[in-house]
Amino acid sequence: MIISWFTENYPPNKGGMSRSCDRIIGNLRRHHTIHVYHFTNKNKAFSIEAQVNGEYTAIPVFEDSSHTLNMLWAFIKNKTTILESDILVSFGSNLCLKGMPQIANWLQKPVVTCFRGNDFDSAIFSNKKQDLLYAIQNSAAIACVTKEKVDRIKHMKLDTNVWYTPNSIHIEDWKILQSDIRLAAKYKTALNTDKKNTVIGLIGFLKQKKGIDFFISSLQKSQFANTVHLRIVGEIEPHIEMLLISKNIDYSIIVPESQTELIANYLLCNLIAIPSIYDGMPNVIFEAAALEIPILASNAGGIPDILNQDNAFIFDVLSENSLLMALSNFENSSKTNLELKIKLLKSRLEKEFTPDQESKKYLDIFKSIKEQK
Repeated sequence: MIISWFTENYPPNKGGMSRSCDRIIGNLRRHHTIHVYHFTNKNKAFSIEAQVNGEYTAIPVFEDSSHTLNMLWAFIKNKTTILESDILVSFGSNLCLKGMPQIANWLQKPVVTCFRGNDFDSAIFSNKKQDLLYAIQNSAAIACVTKEKVDRIKHMKLDTNVWYTPNSIHIEDWKILQSDIRLAAKYKTALNTDKKNTVIGLIGFLKQKKGIDFFISSLQKSQFANTVHLRIVGEIEPHIEMLLISKNIDYSIIVPESQTELIANYLLCNLIAIPSIYDGMPNVIFEAAALEIPILASNAGGIPDILNQDNAFIFDVLSENSLLMALSNFENSSKTNLELKIKLLKSRLEKEFTPDQESKKYLDIFKSIKEQK
């Protein structure tokens, strides 16, 4: 089978979405030929690179999204690899949401629309809503990274062919090396914090939906107010740093340049916090679990698909009392209890969220579409 895969999230772009897309395509290429069309200005416009069992093509992005999509159409409409494709995939991208269902219609090809979280959440209550509704109605199948999104889309009664396609992780890729431990110790020394202080990590691009403002305000009222150090690993909006300063909370910010630096920053933390208001299925859960760091998280989006009170410290979305209770439970947990939670979570990932299981979900979707023809 030949599949043409369109996305804004693929290496050399950084971030969880790009890592997920790379992982999924890499595994699926063991079964099918996949040509990637990447909306990016980081590579030469329309440059084509041969890859194992497929090609990579860089699609230039312009300020006007309509021009971007018209350029895409002009480039691909007579392209052999497109005309020979059995299925098109639209993966977690506003440009894909806006353009791929219509382009698939013109090409008379089935399209699989993949919702990863923010693509759906940002579109449903915005001027992109019509693009979203059209995409759902005109897709051969919908792939959702969370059960919550599956339910919401089914309730919209626009498409019944909706699939649950959760994330996964290659745990082997996250083995801790001595160099990671040494770098973490170096970071710890540089923090110059009291040994009794608790280091809580906030990892990733911390957008509004991540609930950081709520978490900081609640944290000040907790028993950790004077003994916490927030290690922010990634990018934050300027107002969050102003809030940290106004609340007099100790913090540091770093943007890791490699996986070694990312792992070392995880190891620096006593706890990873994911206080999302709404979300998809954060890669941070998988990475922290692989590295055996305890997790405190809200029950937003796809988080409850993996986490529960047995394997993490869970609190209700936007509930200050629930968050304070979860923080208290963490503080009062014995070393044995923490180790048990970590063990249960890692075991669940190894049994239910493997790359092979992730691939099978997509393979089943492709097979079902092929059988409908």
